[in-house]
Amino acid sequence: MDARSDFGLKLTLPSDREIVMTRAFDAPRALVFEAWTRPEHVVRWYGCNASTLPVCEIDLRVGGKWRFVMRDSDGVDHAMQGAYREIVPPGRLVFTEGYVTEGFASGEALVTLSFVEQDGRTTMTSRSLYASAEDRDRHLSRGVETGAAETMDRLAELLRTME
Repeated sequence: MDARSDFGLKLTLPSDREIVMTRAFDAPRALVFEAWTRPEHVVRWYGCNASTLPVCEIDLRVGGKWRFVMRDSDGVDHAMQGAYREIVPPGRLVFTEGYVTEGFASGEALVTLSFVEQDGRTTMTSRSLYASAEDRDRHLSRGVETGAAETMDRLAELLRTME
């Protein structure tokens, strides 16, 4: 198992097709779950520091679709989309995720988010299972670790302002 840790985010590679990221937040899990599932919150934190989220569509039901379009500082759009497979508030989300941008597209990954609260602090674990080792490695080579760390830092900042 390969393990890396930067910016409060812990990234591990438990198999050749998986990326597991863990991050703790000083907020109850119901609040963290809400921040992940309500578009009015997601648009405020999702994406890297230099990006915006002009499209944020969430149909939060099993079989419902989601689609995010991040726009970077150069005006390039990066679309992510998928469908919800399992929703267990406030502890678990399972969904597919595919990424499309100019020069890069991925097959669908299966993402499982879990939210575990202890003493008012929530640990979020994101487990992404890719169709192949090559697909996972392409994500790693495109900076998924740095982008996820910035995104989770932005979520932590938002959670400090929510009640």
